[in-house]
Amino acid sequence: MSNPSSATMSQRAAAEHSLLKKGGPDDMLLDGYRKVEKRLAGRLKVNLANITGGDLSVEMASCDSVPLSDWCAAQEDEAIYLQFHAGVSVQAIWVRVSRLFLTGCVDCFFGGQFDGKSCAKGNLTRSEIGMIDRLAKALGNSLSEGWSAVCETNVRYAGHIHGIDNPGADDLDLNLDDPNVLVSTARVALSGHAVKALEIVQSIDGLVAMEPQMHRPVNRETNAGDPAWQQALKESVEQVYMPVRSVLARPTMDLSQLSRLAVGDILPVSPTDNIPLIVGDRVFAHGSIGEQNGGVAFKIKHFL
Repeated sequence: MSNPSSATMSQRAAAEHSLLKKGGPDDMLLDGYRKVEKRLAGRLKVNLANITGGDLSVEMASCDSVPLSDWCAAQEDEAIYLQFHAGVSVQAIWVRVSRLFLTGCVDCFFGGQFDGKSCAKGNLTRSEIGMIDRLAKALGNSLSEGWSAVCETNVRYAGHIHGIDNPGADDLDLNLDDPNVLVSTARVALSGHAVKALEIVQSIDGLVAMEPQMHRPVNRETNAGDPAWQQALKESVEQVYMPVRSVLARPTMDLSQLSRLAVGDILPVSPTDNIPLIVGDRVFAHGSIGEQNGGVAFKIKHFL
C-alpha cells in the first residue's frame, strides 16, 4: 500500500524541477548542461587519445531525458559502469562503458588495431581492469573540464561495477526524487570503427544540487610565480628519471605449449611499425624497430 503523502511529495519534486518544459523555471539548468556537454565532447577526444595512442574521433549527441528504469531496461550488451561524484552533490554521475569499447582500448593501448567487433566476455581480464583505471582518470578529467564551462568543480571517481546483466536503479545506487535522468551518448571511432562507446547518465536531482555552484563567478585569476623559483623547479623536474620501455609483441600460449619451451625455441613476432614506447604506464610515442651501429634501435614515428 502506497503512502499518499509520499506520493504527493514525489510528484511535487518532479514538477518543481522538470527540465522537459521549455521556458520552465529550471530550463536554465538544461541550458547550462548543454554547455557542459559541448566542452565535454572535445575533452573526451583529447583524453581518450592519450590512452589509445592513435587518432580517434568522438561524436556526442545532446542528452535525452528518460526515466532511469527505462534506460536500465534498454541495456542489451555487456558493459562497465563507472561512478563519479561532482562537487558537493551526493547524487552520482554514471558513465556506461561498453565492453566492446573497453576491449578496443586495450588493443590500441598495446599497439594493436581495433577491428570493431572482437569483444572479451565473462570475467574482466587484468588488462581490462588496468584499462578501467586509465579510463576512469581520463573520464574524470573530461567531466571536470566539461563542468568548468559553467562552474569550478572537481569530479572524483568512486569505483565501478561490471554489468553482465541489465543494471537496476539499486545497482547504480540512485535513490531519486525525480525518476528522470539525462543520458548523453558518445560514439567513438577507434582504428576507423565507430562504436557506441559511452553513455553519461546525469540525474536531474544531481543537476539541481549543482545549481547553486553554477551561479558562482568563476575565478580565472592566476598569480605570477617567482621566475627564479620557476626556473629552479623546471631544472629539478628535468632531472627526474622515468622508466621507458617498448613492447615488441605480447604473444599468448596455453600451459602445455609453455611447458614444452626449450632453449633455442623461436617465438614468431609479426612485423609492425606501430610499436608503443611506454613511459611509466602511459604510451608516449609509436615507432618501429630497426638497427643502428650493429645494435637494436627504436625509431620514433610520431608522438602522442
